[in-house]
Amino acid sequence: MAVDIINRLILALADAAPLALVTLAIVLIFRTSFTTNFAQGMIAASGAYIVTILYNRYLILKFPEGNVVIFTLIAFLSGIIVAFLFGVFIDVVLIRKSKFSNALTKQMITMGIVLFVMGLLPTLFFKAELNMPTIPFLFDGTLVIETSMGKNIIIQKNYIYAITLTTVVISTVFVMLKYTKWGLGVRSTAANERVAGMMGVNTKFITAMSWGIAGALGSLGAIIYASYNVTINVGFMTEMQVNGFLASILGGFSAFFGPIVGAIIIPILNQISYYIMPQLQIGGQNLGVYYKVVVYIIILIIILIKPIGLFGKKIAKKV
Repeated sequence: MAVDIINRLILALADAAPLALVTLAIVLIFRTSFTTNFAQGMIAASGAYIVTILYNRYLILKFPEGNVVIFTLIAFLSGIIVAFLFGVFIDVVLIRKSKFSNALTKQMITMGIVLFVMGLLPTLFFKAELNMPTIPFLFDGTLVIETSMGKNIIIQKNYIYAITLTTVVISTVFVMLKYTKWGLGVRSTAANERVAGMMGVNTKFITAMSWGIAGALGSLGAIIYASYNVTINVGFMTEMQVNGFLASILGGFSAFFGPIVGAIIIPILNQISYYIMPQLQIGGQNLGVYYKVVVYIIILIIILIKPIGLFGKKIAKKV
């Protein structure tokens, strides 16, 4: 049983890697633009599409004798850069025009982006489903650790690199938030945008960079998620975005680290429920198919008990 738990924990951490990146992107935009970005999943999917198209339909076909690893890295970086620029474009051209609108208006704008991109991607790339290229010597293979309990600990190599890369990237973002001028601007804008502008903070630059970085984080999350042999289509990041919102609510939107913890808790709950529920039956019906429902009920109960999230802070306004 201990080995099964370890294997489930490894799977949970692997699932938490892309979810944490998407969650951080959602929170970053919420704290600087004061809206929930429903288009985060589509921005991420756009980056993944760029990676697959550039790799499969250009680099490999035009340069069949080229280095696969270099081609893959070029494709990955291109997808992340495109997602970064896409995020900046959305802020500068769309969100900035509705800067003083209410949160609902901004949410509707992001929903419009979802509908537009959902129709645009298949039209541009002619296919609804694509395969994500992987770096062969990094992502292929399985690491098997023998134990004395009769079962082995099994770790996919791509999980190791995904968890490591995510940890490095998120740690870098947190260091930037704490020690760089951009991070100070983000924290000032999150506290009070008008006052931050009056104190000399370039809030336009802060929000544009935040949208760009959020786009890059989401794209990296989509690349990692697709490397788990997930077929890419226009909606393949939808569930990831929904779980990103849940993780943000669970951890608390008012703190950057809280949603990351939420992004780790949700996959762990998923794996625990997936392991336990198939062993339960009611009226001869196996309850394994309801494992996600149980997770959502647990999250709902936690939110009912702590509406501001596990690490949320109450905001007191003086009149």
